[in-house]
Amino acid sequence: MSLPDDVILLLRDEAYLDLCRTALTEAQERLVAEKEQVEQTRPPFGILATRKQKEAFEASMQSVLSNEAGIAARLGKLDAIEKWLKNAIHDRLRDYLRQASDNYRRSAKIAESIRAWDRLIEHYGEQLLALARNIKNVAVSFLGAAGGTRSAFADRAQAFAELRMGADNLDRTAVQLDSLSRTMAMYAVNSPYKDVQLAELPIKGVVAWVDALALKHDRDALPAAQEMESDARVLVAKRLSDFHASAAAALETIAKIEDKELESYWEVLRAHALAHYVQERDVDEVLNELNDRYVVATIERRQRLIESQADPYGHER
Repeated sequence: MSLPDDVILLLRDEAYLDLCRTALTEAQERLVAEKEQVEQTRPPFGILATRKQKEAFEASMQSVLSNEAGIAARLGKLDAIEKWLKNAIHDRLRDYLRQASDNYRRSAKIAESIRAWDRLIEHYGEQLLALARNIKNVAVSFLGAAGGTRSAFADRAQAFAELRMGADNLDRTAVQLDSLSRTMAMYAVNSPYKDVQLAELPIKGVVAWVDALALKHDRDALPAAQEMESDARVLVAKRLSDFHASAAAALETIAKIEDKELESYWEVLRAHALAHYVQERDVDEVLNELNDRYVVATIERRQRLIESQADPYGHER
């Protein structure tokens, strides 16, 4: 897949900008030396200096200072253009690589799985809290037995039915989360993203735990239920944020790997552009041309911003 014409134009502009900066920096360095030479011709003070000497020195120094200010102004203009240009190249190269690069297409699949996992974690937390409430309801029957008064069979059966249903819902969500983790790992294997990982779920397979709990004697079931209830509540209160942090860290790692690939490819393109896309031209001519494109791009960007603020939902149509 060949580079789009607009990307080539941006790379050419960057190459010209680099040449302009080199030429202006060299001129600036020459002016520093020239300024030192002019300074050495400063006439002596008082009556020892002739009017002609003073005028010659002042004219020379004024010329150097004027040239110095002109170069500084040009370099300042280059700085503004460079910031816009690099952002434009970065965005367009990223769009290009998302279509042309296997690694970028792979990373998109990985990131999609991570974001889906991160969204589902909230549902997992809600189901953990529901599990804790259901466990507490079941534990009431164990406490009743310990106190000598056994709960009615129907009440216990109902409490266990609700607990098992909640456990089944939690297990289904855990299976979905694990499936997303496996999908992510499948795309990441044998790639630069192979070390990207998500946090392991500490509570899953709860239906089997509920079935085992139902077979325990009440005095053994009570501490087991209390322990699971505590684990579920602590997980939601203290560790749910860790899951979100795990997803955020994984996405950040992907972004860094993508940026590294983009920068490496960009460096190759930059060298190619300097070798093939430019020719000898006047610095001011090039600078004016670059500035014209910068102004047009700035106006277009502001226009898009105004339109988006006037109709914030226009992109959904």
